[in-house]
Amino acid sequence: MKKITLLLAGLAIISLSYGQVLQQAEDALVKQELNIEKAIYSNDFKAGGDTIWFTSFDWADASQERGWALPDGWEISDLTDFGMPWMWRDDTIGGNFTNVPAPGHFDTAEDGFIVAPIDEYNAVDGVTTSNNIDSYIQTPPIDCSSNPSVMVNFNHMFRLCCSDYNLEMLVTNDNGVHWALYDVRFGVAGNTVTPVKFRSPQINISDVAAGMSNVQIRFYIHGPSHYYWMVDDLTLTEAYQNDLVLEDYWAEFNAGFDTGIGHVNYWPMSQMGMESEISGNIGDYLFRGALLNNGMTDQENAMVQTTILKNGEQTFMDVSEPTVIWPLDRDSLDVVSTFLADDYGDYKVSFDAISDNEEEVPENNSSSIMFTVTDTLLHRADFTTEASSNTGGWVGGGNAGDMVGVGYDIMAPTEVNAMYARISGVTDDQFPTYQFVLLKYLEEEDIYEEWLLSDIYAADSTIAGTWQRHDMEKDGETEFIEPGFYFACARMWGDNGTEEGSNGMSFGWDKDAKWNGWYTYMFQAVSGNAYSTGKMNQIGIIINEEGGPTEAPATFNVDMNAHITNGEFYVGSDFVDVAGSFNGWAGSEQMTDEDGDGIYSITLEAMPVGEVIEYKYRINANWDTSEYPDGGPNRTYTVRYWNIINNVYNGGETTGVSLLTIIESLNVYPNPTSGNFTVQIASNEVSDIEISLMDIQGHIVYSHLVSGILNHTEVIENNFAKGVYFLSVNNGRDIKIQKVIIQ
Repeated sequence: MKKITLLLAGLAIISLSYGQVLQQAEDALVKQELNIEKAIYSNDFKAGGDTIWFTSFDWADASQERGWALPDGWEISDLTDFGMPWMWRDDTIGGNFTNVPAPGHFDTAEDGFIVAPIDEYNAVDGVTTSNNIDSYIQTPPIDCSSNPSVMVNFNHMFRLCCSDYNLEMLVTNDNGVHWALYDVRFGVAGNTVTPVKFRSPQINISDVAAGMSNVQIRFYIHGPSHYYWMVDDLTLTEAYQNDLVLEDYWAEFNAGFDTGIGHVNYWPMSQMGMESEISGNIGDYLFRGALLNNGMTDQENAMVQTTILKNGEQTFMDVSEPTVIWPLDRDSLDVVSTFLADDYGDYKVSFDAISDNEEEVPENNSSSIMFTVTDTLLHRADFTTEASSNTGGWVGGGNAGDMVGVGYDIMAPTEVNAMYARISGVTDDQFPTYQFVLLKYLEEEDIYEEWLLSDIYAADSTIAGTWQRHDMEKDGETEFIEPGFYFACARMWGDNGTEEGSNGMSFGWDKDAKWNGWYTYMFQAVSGNAYSTGKMNQIGIIINEEGGPTEAPATFNVDMNAHITNGEFYVGSDFVDVAGSFNGWAGSEQMTDEDGDGIYSITLEAMPVGEVIEYKYRINANWDTSEYPDGGPNRTYTVRYWNIINNVYNGGETTGVSLLTIIESLNVYPNPTSGNFTVQIASNEVSDIEISLMDIQGHIVYSHLVSGILNHTEVIENNFAKGVYFLSVNNGRDIKIQKVIIQ
């Protein structure tokens, strides 16, 4: 095969193991039109004591021209000449790149929130600008003089661009003479919507606020030129005594270098296990965790504990050396021993912050990641696409022939068969084409060569949102690669593969990926420039090896509670199944709910490992009641060795039944109950209502028709067997269902 030398030596486009990068790319703007998820988060602030102070930002004031009024003592300051202050809102945030309503985790969104709407300020009267915001909003003095500890709690959502993003919470106790600064961006990269774990911060400010009578809090944003920052539900509470937080965690893969290369989601067995030139073995994982004592008591014998499950069975557990972490102090700890996987399988790595103290906030103590030992797939990213990227939005980008690439360390000789990538978006009218390219780094010459190529493929919208595998051209020699450093790249053209036009494509981006060094790049064809982008594109290498299992079981779980409650699924009489491409859309056996929690399960054997399956859930094996009645897409899943698949039927959306048109409320208490229980019903109009109780098998064990009532209360004598029941209230038009547990 002809090898084309890339003229990139002078740019030093090298991984951490081989050199340094010349340039760091800035973020590119991507339009966000988002109906922020309606998932229910646990937002009850876990206060160690009583609430000290709270605001829901209920500042609506119809007497004001702008519709709201800033309460006494609050201060808003715009430090620019562009007119970009914080403001109060209760609607959707807009602009050229933003269309975002109040997030679902804002507990009091209905009465308003505060926002720095950067995109709106930079899109006034059809004129587009890129001015940088520099503005703060500050509370009135808050009296914490009687509180021995103080915790700040709030809900927020942000997205920032393009080169300098600063979100800060500042606290003063002396009228602004001195300020304590807390970074509340939490290291989230540009163009990234706030990850769930950072949406409801709880920050201990006791060292500057406890016992103080004049505490003020300032939210300060400066630097970004696009997107937004929204804040709601600001609460001061007393802090916990014992709150050990796992702030971050790392799994460092040993590739024979002085430092680990980060986390690799899929690594072939043939590429690990040999002795490392540094220490240990290629493939050893070193685990580390960063701990914060967010409470008021010393954390004794604080440790990071790592537990590993292989295909659901525990195969490893170890801890770091114990230490004492003082209140509001931090420490990073290495788990004592490393772990080397010695078999094909899916491995779940759990990280836990533990100590001798009785933990009061266990939900912030744990996190987990997965990795898979395969026979053929070498893939840094996971299979979940959080965003997409191409080169079109970068300065000097948008040129035909541009490439995005992911770096791989090959540890043993092997044969390359193919490459694999996620196609996220395709612009049909640009007639895009693409090609997979494997670059090899030649250390002595300090250059890259195009080592292997695929054919050139036409792209259209039918492959958007799919994974594409393409074989590499072979000549009997070049496909047999030696140990070294390689880049797996996707090259994009527009206008049917010519050098004219833009690339017209985007590739999947795994935002959860963690790695050391510069393993992700963009190569610009026309300018000859190359950048480390910090975007882990979903591009992998498939090698010619065997040995891994070809089939595995998969357990499907689907939550039906929303549809049970809404009267669209009746326990006992209705059933749900799963149907998909893996079984010819014939449908599975009926799924079961043995524990009565509304989540139905089934395990299907002999699923094809490595293949993408498509499926939907159906009620009563009827396609008319299948998910997404508007014709939405099938669900997709890439089969692993260990498959636990958790879904919510139709995304939790219910149709056809209005919950509150007549029956306003249904209340059952006590629940759970070991004795009699009371049913309270409130209606909006007089109607006949049937009250019935159904056991988990669907048998009616109690029924009572009440005529002509508006509000009704009755006691049901508990002479039923222990178990889960469903209380139904039906007026012939509306149905409300409540789960009842009898102990």
